[in-house]
Amino acid sequence: MKLLLLFTLILNTIVFPQSFDKETIKKSRDYYYGEASSENGKEAEDIALSRLTKQISVTVSSSFERTLNETTEDLQETVQDILKTYSTATLKNVETIKNSNGGVVDVFMYISKKEVEKIFAERKKLIFNIFISAGEYERNNNYAGAIKNYYFALLLLNSIPEQNIVYENINFTTEIPKKINDIIANTKFYLKKDTNLNDKERELVFDVTVFDKKANLLDFSFWDGLNQVNVQVMDGEALFNLVGSSIKFDRLDVSIKYSYYECRNEISTVGDLWNVVQKPSFKNTKQVLLKITNEEERKTDITSIKKDEKTTNTKNEVNENITPQKFTGSRTINLSNKDNCNVLSEIAKQTEKIISVLEKGNISEVKKQFGDDPFLQDKVTKMLKFNKLKIAAGEINAEVNKTYEGWELRKIRIINSYSSINKQAPEYMVLDFDDKGKIYDINFGIMDNLYTDFVEQGIYGNDWGNRQVIVKFVEKYRTAYLSRNIEMLDSLFADEAVIIVGRVLKKTKIKDMYKYTKLNDEQPDVRYMQYTKDEYLKNQSRLFANQKDIYLGYNSFKIMKKNKQDNVYGLSMRQYYQSTTYSDEGYLFLLVDFNKEKPQIYIRSWQPQEWSDAALIKLSNFNLNQ
Repeated sequence: MKLLLLFTLILNTIVFPQSFDKETIKKSRDYYYGEASSENGKEAEDIALSRLTKQISVTVSSSFERTLNETTEDLQETVQDILKTYSTATLKNVETIKNSNGGVVDVFMYISKKEVEKIFAERKKLIFNIFISAGEYERNNNYAGAIKNYYFALLLLNSIPEQNIVYENINFTTEIPKKINDIIANTKFYLKKDTNLNDKERELVFDVTVFDKKANLLDFSFWDGLNQVNVQVMDGEALFNLVGSSIKFDRLDVSIKYSYYECRNEISTVGDLWNVVQKPSFKNTKQVLLKITNEEERKTDITSIKKDEKTTNTKNEVNENITPQKFTGSRTINLSNKDNCNVLSEIAKQTEKIISVLEKGNISEVKKQFGDDPFLQDKVTKMLKFNKLKIAAGEINAEVNKTYEGWELRKIRIINSYSSINKQAPEYMVLDFDDKGKIYDINFGIMDNLYTDFVEQGIYGNDWGNRQVIVKFVEKYRTAYLSRNIEMLDSLFADEAVIIVGRVLKKTKIKDMYKYTKLNDEQPDVRYMQYTKDEYLKNQSRLFANQKDIYLGYNSFKIMKKNKQDNVYGLSMRQYYQSTTYSDEGYLFLLVDFNKEKPQIYIRSWQPQEWSDAALIKLSNFNLNQ
């Protein structure tokens, strides 16, 4: 029966005094109850619970009418589906009276109406936490994360039987829709570059602002005549291609994304409610003219952007005084050399080589150029195969920085394309070179605003060298997903420590150096961590084999230094994952130790779909074993 799936309750089986019997409870208006009889005691309990639940749904059904799906035919059954999404932990006080008569078990279950009210209060707390998370994303100009969380919180509002919902002095009923509408209304697109690549392809570059500040992350889509194409704004810029007949467009109908259907199961309750309650809708379409915006038209916004960046972007201020060195070949490459690289010409030569290979997109060309390096040959082949990457048009402006093992060239603008999810994803490509300027690795880079934040933190804490190693590791880790390198992920989630420098991960025999301590009852134990690693890798292997397209990104990425242990860092990332038929979100935590000769990862934990801050594993959970 459908109702039997409702709440896995913690039942207290109690025989009450005669003065507080079933008839007294039935006559009272303070309880919901259900009763049943059967020769099988478990069957009697299930039926009694179903009848108790039906009483609850009958009582609250009228309050849900405004929030249910318009196609709802059976109101009470739909309300029962809503109630099924509530946390089991809030209904601990269901009481049970059992009797046996002639081999037949009589079961009577009841619960105080005040206890049922608690489940709605618990849902408000969940909404509040998601709302706070959305606000943090918004303050960081991550409007994709903000809108998604505001929308999920709004959807959850529709599972509470109240007309006006206030919690912690916030009127969610009015405040959440206002937040979403304000972001959409204040999003602006300014075309700054329009390039006809050939007679079938056209490249557009927009500056995108929200509240007159560059949008670090924002999702939108447009109709190209055949499909709705999904595009992601990164670091205030949208880079994408028009193909086929759409190259003749003189305007685009751009839709700001807010509903995130494919991500609905990131919070299990949202996924359960998606087809049950009424989903809110917003006017999210803007018409954007495809003409270069002149300075006068965008003067106010550009002033605001520059003012905002000057207060936060120390690294960019420093680099403004460095004159890039120009290298002219098939592509003009302008390299900023703040670390006085003595092999800059060789790096430029190697960069032109890899760009030529990627532009041709030919696997045989990859083999020809990198046949003497099986690692690079395999990696570049997979990056092309699974991501359909293209180098952005025009001159290349990049930085050459000193690294742990040589030099890096950061950042080359590219576009990855994933046809089965209709997605065009702008990316940065980062090239790694040895001390002599020979290329030895290639990865997709992190967002520029995140990189700048980490540089500033490193300057402030005098530990940029350590933070740079962590950043480069994360870039290799994400590239492992996008190039489907299960061997690297297997190494990452192994029980041994993992050395993280170099182009491959190396295991060591040292383990159990750090002791894990739960900080509260919501956090998992060590066995859970081990279980999720095994299951995660098995699932990932299947996905790599069966999905046409896979995309991985981050909603948050933080590097923390442990106060009382020098050179020990925690890395936390909330990552979202989208593929042809599957999407997911989870929380990854890594503990990185720089006290050894080479940096090593000692602790790895993966918490799928976890979003509650109290339940997340953190750096404070770990201390060095004495």
